[in-house]
Amino acid sequence: MNWGQTSNQTVPTLLPRPLEPGDRLGVVACSGPPGTELLGEGLRFFEEKGFRVIKGRHLHQRNGYLAGTDGQRCEDLNSMLRAPDVRAILFARGGYGLMRLLDSIDHDAVMRDPKPLLGMSDVTALQLSLYSQCGLVTFAGPMIAGQVGQGLDPVSEASLMRALTGRMEGHNLFADGSGSIRVLRHGRVAAPLVGGCLSLVTALLGTRHCPDYSGKVLLLEDVNEAVYRVDRMLTQLKLAGILGDVVGVVLGYFEGPDREDIAEEVESMLLEMTASDPVPVVSGFPHGHRLPNLTIPVGMTVELDTEKAVLCVCG
Repeated sequence: MNWGQTSNQTVPTLLPRPLEPGDRLGVVACSGPPGTELLGEGLRFFEEKGFRVIKGRHLHQRNGYLAGTDGQRCEDLNSMLRAPDVRAILFARGGYGLMRLLDSIDHDAVMRDPKPLLGMSDVTALQLSLYSQCGLVTFAGPMIAGQVGQGLDPVSEASLMRALTGRMEGHNLFADGSGSIRVLRHGRVAAPLVGGCLSLVTALLGTRHCPDYSGKVLLLEDVNEAVYRVDRMLTQLKLAGILGDVVGVVLGYFEGPDREDIAEEVESMLLEMTASDPVPVVSGFPHGHRLPNLTIPVGMTVELDTEKAVLCVCG
């Protein structure tokens, strides 16, 4: 029995319309408060790409460690979801806070007008919830007042624009890996790619916002987590039956509290915990809290073929 999931992915997959030059992009802060300077640099990046930026009404609010009250943050997000002239929603930064909003998201607006949603880290909670509840494909990638504001490298910038403009189909994501990808266990599978920040993946277990991981390729990354905490979270996924349900695992960056690389320890733990269900596993995929950071379509089907060094986005 799988103890981790309370809902099944039964709704059809919703793939948002790609962006076009001149489209309006809504920017919201639904987690921690963004830094003013980095936010400004991130907004200029998208304006220079030919888009028009629309700020959430409460974008510059602060409520302790949150970017405004729950009501303010949720109002901004739902307003952007409902606005017909807003063609994508970009999240200013991570931190914490989106889980507090999940029961108040306007799912009817999502279903009526699916839009690209770009973010990662704490945004993982929303991405997994919308995939579970609506079947929406979202994009795990750089944050506006984070990596975008600090300045993207060419690989990350190209990946981001490819995702938002709908040119991912048929693209081999491993080709952008610059030789960093390590095959820990060989195999070949085609399945939806689902996951994100490990701490948020585990935080949703047992809730209606947790997606069905059966038959999925699981993507995991995290930062500022001690090795023992990663061990605890991976063990929770194993005990919940998740690691026995997935058909493949892709590991992104894993960094400890001092930003030290703890990938080797994570790889060892993951291989041990999937030994009885030997699915293909790759590590070192360039995604997460450092650059280069590839933008990943969460919920979209990919083909993983370790022998051919392929992680290809399917149509």
